[in-house]
Amino acid sequence: MTRPPRSPAPLAALALALAAHPAAALALAARPAVALAARPAAALALAARFPAPLAAPRRLAPLATALLLALVALLAPLRARAQQPELSSRASSTEVEVGEPFSVEVKALVERGAGMPSDPELRVPPDLDIVSGPSIGTQMKTQMGGGVVTTQLGISATWQIVANKPGRYTIPGPTITWNGRRLPAGPILIKVVPASGRPRRPNNPFLLPGGPLHGFPWPFSGPGGLLDEEEAEDEPEDQAPELAMPSEPDPVVFLRAIPDKTAAVVGEQVAVSFYLYFRENAEMSEPRAAPSADFLRYQLLEDARQERPVYTRVGGHRYAARLVDKLALFPLKAGELHTGSMQARITGRRIGARVLRESNDVVIRVTEPPLAGRPSGYALGDVGQFTLKATVQPREIDQGGSVAVNVQVTGTGNFPQSLRVPERTGLEWLDPEKRESLEPRAGAIGGFRSFGYVVRVQESGAVNLGKVEFPYWDPAQKRYVVEIADLGVIQVRSVAPPAPSGSAPGAPAADRGAAGRAEPFAGMPGLRTSLGPYTPPATLPLDGAPFWLLLAAPPLVVTLFGAGDRLVRRARDRRAASATSPARLAALALREAEEAAAQGDLKATAAAIERALHRAIESATGLRSRGVLLAALPGELGQRGVPEALSARACEALAACEAIRFEPAEQEGGGAAAAALVEKSRAVMTELARWKPT
Repeated sequence: MTRPPRSPAPLAALALALAAHPAAALALAARPAVALAARPAAALALAARFPAPLAAPRRLAPLATALLLALVALLAPLRARAQQPELSSRASSTEVEVGEPFSVEVKALVERGAGMPSDPELRVPPDLDIVSGPSIGTQMKTQMGGGVVTTQLGISATWQIVANKPGRYTIPGPTITWNGRRLPAGPILIKVVPASGRPRRPNNPFLLPGGPLHGFPWPFSGPGGLLDEEEAEDEPEDQAPELAMPSEPDPVVFLRAIPDKTAAVVGEQVAVSFYLYFRENAEMSEPRAAPSADFLRYQLLEDARQERPVYTRVGGHRYAARLVDKLALFPLKAGELHTGSMQARITGRRIGARVLRESNDVVIRVTEPPLAGRPSGYALGDVGQFTLKATVQPREIDQGGSVAVNVQVTGTGNFPQSLRVPERTGLEWLDPEKRESLEPRAGAIGGFRSFGYVVRVQESGAVNLGKVEFPYWDPAQKRYVVEIADLGVIQVRSVAPPAPSGSAPGAPAADRGAAGRAEPFAGMPGLRTSLGPYTPPATLPLDGAPFWLLLAAPPLVVTLFGAGDRLVRRARDRRAASATSPARLAALALREAEEAAAQGDLKATAAAIERALHRAIESATGLRSRGVLLAALPGELGQRGVPEALSARACEALAACEAIRFEPAEQEGGGAAAAALVEKSRAVMTELARWKPT
C-alpha cells in the first residue's frame, strides 16, 4: 500500500512556503524588521497565508529548516535592539543671550510592553543655571507599515535654563533610568551672546521660558471682505462682549494684551492674554513674545492653533478676535512693572505683506505682602495655595548614618525655591535635590516641587528631626498661611567608637563621652604638677634673621642688577652724546688747526679754524652758523644775547679764514701767519665757551 507523502516539519513549513510562493517572501520583506522581531507570530501568520505544497520533496525539509533558523538568528538581534529606548534631545534655541531663558527637552520611547523609562536628569556647565524642571509628561508614538501597527510609549522632560556668561557651551545629554541602567541622550551645543536688551524670537515651538510660542505662518480665515461688509449668518453678533472696545487702534487688524488684574503682590500670578483682532483674512508670522523681563513666565496656552475666533464690537465695527498667546507672569519685585509688547508680522489684502503689529504694553502695579502678621521665615515671592507633606526613610539607623527626607510642596502659584529645615546640633542637612512637575491647571500654574535631603545623624537614641515650616501668602484669602510637616522621631542605634591607638585593651571608659563617643581631648598631655625653668623650643637653622635675609635676597639682587644696568646704559649714552657734541668737535678742529700751523700750511689752518669757530658758536648759542651768511651773522648772534664785541671778533676771524682760503694774496706769511690766526681764534672760542646766555 502506497503511503501519501508526509508534510514537512512545522518549522520547515514557513521556509518552504517562502520558497514556493515568492509573494510571501515579498510580503514578509515589506514588514518592518523591528516589528517582525518584536512579534515573530506575525511572521508565521503571514507565511501561513501561503502554505507550502503538500507534495514538497522530503529532501527540501532540512534545507528549509536551516533557512528558517538563519532567518530567526537574523531577526533576534533586531528584536533586542528594538527593545532599547529611543532617546532624543534638543534645545529651544541654539543661540541665546545672557540672561535669556531657554529650554532643553529629552524624549525616551520604548516598545509597548517594555519597561517605562523614568528619573530624567540633566547636568549643565558651571556658567549655566537650571531655574526650573524637570517638567515630566507622557509620550505615545504610533507607526504603520506593511499592515503592522507598532506603538511606542515613553516620557518627555523639559528643563528651563539661563546662561550667565557669553561663550560656547556643550550641555551633556540628559539621562534617563531604564531597567536599572542609566542611558544618555546626545549632547547639545549652545552659543551664548551678550545681552542686547531686545526681545528675541524663539526658534522651536516647544516649552520656552514660559511655554511655547509658535513661530509658524498662521492664517486667520474669515469672509472675503471686511466683516461689516459681509456678515456671517451662522455666527452670533456678539459672542464675546468682554472683548469689546470703544475705539479701534487699527481699522483692519491689531494685537491686544488683556491682563486678568493690574495690581498684585510679589510672586502672585498675573494671567495676560494676547488677542489678534481682525476684520479680513490675515496671516500672522514671526511672532515675538512680550519680553516680561521683570516676571517669571510660564505658558498657559498649549496650542493656539486650536483656538477658534470669537466675534465682538470695536468702535462700532464687527471684529473677529482670536487668542494667540496666554502667559502666567509672576512678578519678581515691587513697583510698576511693564510686560512689554508682543510683536508679529501680519499679511492681509488691505494692509499689505508682513506689516509689523505690536500689542499694548501692560503695566502691573506690584507691592509686597503686608508686614503686619508676616510669619518668621517668610521668603518674598512665596505666593499661592499650597500643601506640604514629608516622608522619612528609614526610621531606624546606626549612629553616624543618614536618612532620606523628602518634602513635597503641592498646589498652585509661585513655588518656593528653598525650604527652611530644622537644623540643630547633631544633625547635618545636605543640599537638597529638587524635582518638579509644573503645568497649567484651570488657568493657573500648578503641580508639585519636591526637595530631597540627606540628613546625617551623629546622636544616638530617639532623635526628633523636628518640623519643616513653609509660610506663604494666600492671595485668595488675603492672609499668611503656615504649612507644617512633622518629620517625627527616628531610632538611632549607638555604635561604640574604635579604641584609640596605643591604649591598653582594658583601659577604663573615662576617655569616652556619655553617648559612647571618643573623648576629643584624650590625647593631650596632662597638667604640670611642679614648677620648673622654662625651656624654649629648639629653633630651626633658618629661623629668625637668616630666614628673612634669604627671603629678601632675591628681590634685592634683582634690584641691584637692574640699577647697575641702568647706570651702565646711561654712561654709555652720555659718552656717545659727548663724542658728537659741538664743543668736542670744536676742540678737535682747533687741534687740527694747530697741527696744520706747525707744518706751515696756512690754507689748511684756515679751513680747520673755520670749522672750529662754527662748532663753538653752535655749542654756545645753538645756532648752526654755517648756514647763515657772514653779513647776517652778527644780527643772529645779537638776537641770542651774544655781546656785540664778541660777535664782531668771531665774524672777523671767520672773514679772515674765508679770505685765506679763496684769495691768493692773503695766503702769504706762512707759519707765522697761521700761528697768529690760531691764537686769535682760540681766544674767541674761549670767550664763547665762558659766555652764558642771560
